Amino acid sequence: MAKAIVHPENPLTARVLVNRVWHYHFGRGIVPTLSNFGKLGSPPTHPELLDTLAVQFMEAGWSLKWLHREIMLSTTYQLSTAQDTDNLATNPGNEYLWRMSPRRLDIEAWRDAMLSVAGKLDPQVGGPSINQSDPGVKEVAGFNFFTRLNGLEADNPDGRRRTLYTVISRYAPNATLTLFDFPEPNVTSDQRNVTTVPQQQLFVLNSPFIFEMSREFSRRLEKAPGNDQDRLRLGWQLAYGREPTAEEIAVATEFLETPVEPTNTDRLNRWEQLSHALLASNEFMFLP
Repeated sequence: MAKAIVHPENPLTARVLVNRVWHYHFGRGIVPTLSNFGKLGSPPTHPELLDTLAVQFMEAGWSLKWLHREIMLSTTYQLSTAQDTDNLATNPGNEYLWRMSPRRLDIEAWRDAMLSVAGKLDPQVGGPSINQSDPGVKEVAGFNFFTRLNGLEADNPDGRRRTLYTVISRYAPNATLTLFDFPEPNVTSDQRNVTTVPQQQLFVLNSPFIFEMSREFSRRLEKAPGNDQDRLRLGWQLAYGREPTAEEIAVATEFLETPVEPTNTDRLNRWEQLSHALLASNEFMFLP
């Protein structure tokens, strides 16, 4: 059966896999219905492209690295998100890829990006997600009588490993992962839903994890050499991969120079508030 699945005369396996990888790079598959290539599914927007990539993928030894490289080095993948009036009128849904459609980061990539920008991402690869030194269970808030093994939690400010290593429970899922559309672990999911609800922004405004990343990001900027404008440029480069505009520099400088009113010690200072704003923005959460 395994040989039949990957047989060169059975292109369906390669086509499904190529379509999945394409979906993750573009936010939409060549066949939009990722798990249904039949008559009840949607037809491919570029059938010849899908077939060509599937054949080349098999000829490349089923190498996913080859497939990623082939897609990401293409002119289509490197398009900007710039609008075009004529194309927008003809193909508003961008099914034919005349530009790159902005898309939101998955919760794993978003959390890892914050850790990386703050300079606190643990690069360790592999190993258990369960705490081996204390492998016991703990109660889960909001789930009466439910417990979960000790381990990395996505919303724990002390957890610095990649989100890939978080503990996933079938009966008591992590509330933060669920809030940002992590799929239901009890069923298979061909793609993630993308929701925009007020609770997501409330998390960004109030989460201890976000506050801690803002503080760490602020410390990283304040330790950088140069003056405040140099540090602001570094902040924009780390968070957005670009230089700040003159207007952004002026607004940020004015904000930093505004006197701070006396507050409790647990409040964020000016640099921390600015770092929080950078991490909480849509530009940080969306690609490209």
